[in-house]
Amino acid sequence: MNNQAIDLYIKTKKDWHKRASVRISEENYDLNVIDSGVDENWHLPSYSGILQHKDLKSLNDSQKRFIMGTQLLEFVEKTAIFEVEYVNKVANSLALNKYNFEIPEILKIDALKIYTDEGFHAHFSKKMSNDIKEYYKINDDLYPFLKGFFEKVENIGSKFEKKHKHLSEIASTIVSESMIVQDMSGEMRGIVYKPIIAMFKDHMIDEAFHANYFGTLFKIIWPQLSEVEKEIMGFNLFESMIIFGTPRVDIYYFSLSKLGYSKEFISKCIEDTYGTSNWKIDNIKKRMSQTLKLLEMCGVFNISSVRECFLKQGLIN
Repeated sequence: MNNQAIDLYIKTKKDWHKRASVRISEENYDLNVIDSGVDENWHLPSYSGILQHKDLKSLNDSQKRFIMGTQLLEFVEKTAIFEVEYVNKVANSLALNKYNFEIPEILKIDALKIYTDEGFHAHFSKKMSNDIKEYYKINDDLYPFLKGFFEKVENIGSKFEKKHKHLSEIASTIVSESMIVQDMSGEMRGIVYKPIIAMFKDHMIDEAFHANYFGTLFKIIWPQLSEVEKEIMGFNLFESMIIFGTPRVDIYYFSLSKLGYSKEFISKCIEDTYGTSNWKIDNIKKRMSQTLKLLEMCGVFNISSVRECFLKQGLIN
């Protein structure tokens, strides 16, 4: 047991229960206060990289805000599903001691805090999703534009035996919870609507505790894995990083088609924008920087086959 990791965790998780922002906040993150006539953006245009495409320069400000607004909509829709279906599945298994690991009691108890936090996150993400849909009068089912992402998540570790499925679930959760603080920090830049700023700020405070939790968990369980399990976990972590680090672009088929563009045109814009090494390598490496440090610290890259995988993708040197 890594007692040093647990001691540090206990110090850094201080006041988590008192500072669990979303579930103690008096803010209801109500978007109904937004005036449709206000000339403001949902977030920085640079976050919607496709807007930089030369063939989309003719979009007016209202159309650009629609692209950004529906991208934010996709983000909160994904969050509502992922928090409940994936993070809380792992939190549940940890709390109820369903995994074959020796886990300190404090991590089992705190898994229930995560379970509770994520329920609140899902609730308010779904509420914001509904508010954005109401704002833009969107009645469409957006799950078809999320389906591809979730199918990829489900497919993590599929080449290994089913008895190792729990390793892929843990890997995807560790990666997603470790990177989300950086993601939200980036998403918040330039947001001007106060309810959205409040939700992201509160959510980010909670996720900082969650990232600390799952980083500690990984330090605890990694030494307990067999050599075979370590290799499988390493490959699962790699797959997870690629999936979570790659921009989700399917929502553009919805938003740009609403503006009259063809599927072929949208595909070209997506490929021109996101098919570059900047998005395929540099952006993933940046978003995964903290997770990569964790894996390096724990010795994941000491496994030659795993190290080779990360090297080939350009995520490590």
